[in-house]
Amino acid sequence: MTAKSEAGAVLDASTPRENYAFVLNIGRLVGQDSFEIAPGHHLRRAVPHELEIIRALLKRLPGSFAPPFATAMWEIALPRTGAIQQLPESEWRYFVVAFIGSNDILNRLQEALDLASLELEIGFTVQGNIPGLGLNYYPGRLFHVLEDFTPSRTDFFVDVTASQIAEVEAIRFQLEQHDHTMVELQRLIGQLRSLKALPHQSPLRFLGYFAILEALLTHAPKPTDPYESITRQVRQKVALLDNRWANHLDYTSFSGTPPDKVWTRMYGYRSLLAHGGATSFTGELACLGSHDNALKLIKETVKAVMRQALIEPQLLRDLQNC
Repeated sequence: MTAKSEAGAVLDASTPRENYAFVLNIGRLVGQDSFEIAPGHHLRRAVPHELEIIRALLKRLPGSFAPPFATAMWEIALPRTGAIQQLPESEWRYFVVAFIGSNDILNRLQEALDLASLELEIGFTVQGNIPGLGLNYYPGRLFHVLEDFTPSRTDFFVDVTASQIAEVEAIRFQLEQHDHTMVELQRLIGQLRSLKALPHQSPLRFLGYFAILEALLTHAPKPTDPYESITRQVRQKVALLDNRWANHLDYTSFSGTPPDKVWTRMYGYRSLLAHGGATSFTGELACLGSHDNALKLIKETVKAVMRQALIEPQLLRDLQNC
């Protein structure tokens, strides 16, 4: 007996019915052919029948590049500096998280990936145990993640190591155990996920990260107390947390500007965007360099603070109130 998939590929009765989530941005796995990234969930290269379906789906999804370029980013040498160089199939960058059963663990895994130092982007999930195949994906997020890719980029595809997988596993476990009555993270994690459904250059994306950071760290200041301003609270509390982290925030893109001054300028940029001003990295904002620099810092700070909330929720609760 045969069945036809969403992608048009014909599957016979012997075809494995394992579910798999296509991960958009893996360059290679380092040191191993696969990693168990969660119980019963294995990160590995796509096998031939999965590869056929993934490639067909990429050509049909809204927002995909027109054929024959829909699959090019996974199949050509990067960064591209001249003529297109097609890679041998053994070097194509199609990787999946394979699993059997429901999407429950996968959903929590995506939350962990959003918080981890290494961000892996799940593009869509093919449910092979559903007749005719089922397909799950977040259209806005998928579109804007792919929109951000250019053939000249060197950082879109990432290498994955055992230590990075261990961090993801630890975060997923912490999320399962977290007491949201202490620090309510679930709503903020949902907001974090939704921000990737906005264009990379959108002011709303930058402002959204700032809103999450303020929700994590600040309280409404007293109008009569100049030392309680939101800017001052964030600047001082981020500095306190950064001193606790083994992997400190990266300020190397800010031309040697001290972190407290960087955050003052970050708030200046935030105010400019919030009031509809034109972005120009001159004058006081010159030290930020670019929107990409500012966006990267605020995003990495939000993720680091949320990871700390999973480790020391009482500390984050105290910081909110002081």
